Amino acid sequence: MASNSFQIKAWLIGILSALVVIESKSLFAQVGSDKWFSVEMNLFLLIPILCFWYLDAFFLSTEKLYRELYKWVVKHRSHTDAYLYDLNTFKREVDGEEEILLKPENNVWNVMFSKTLLPFYLMPIAFVLGLLFFNFYRQ
Repeated sequence: MASNSFQIKAWLIGILSALVVIESKSLFAQVGSDKWFSVEMNLFLLIPILCFWYLDAFFLSTEKLYRELYKWVVKHRSHTDAYLYDLNTFKREVDGEEEILLKPENNVWNVMFSKTLLPFYLMPIAFVLGLLFFNFYRQ
């Protein structure tokens, strides 16, 4: 899951770079065009950023869920063989004691705004918004 998160970040940077280059080349190719980047394209750039941000948070959230599952297995495997091959149930019951492995801090939305993902995805959003304001006031 961590390698998926890394690849998501690499794909985001690659796609944003490609879109910026393609749009700037097409605008410079137009005769009499001095506008570097269209306002509509700036708004379009926010879509992949938000999609990749959510996808990255989903992968990290899933990894955290499986870490909780692994902690439960390490703690209870010597006592019981229940849930031996069950990787999808995050509600476990052993000896009448119920334990829920779904923690609120492992929610996708909480992971999105964690201290590791928030700064990374705020930088391209700030770049796109800065470009948007620059082009909006330049017109």
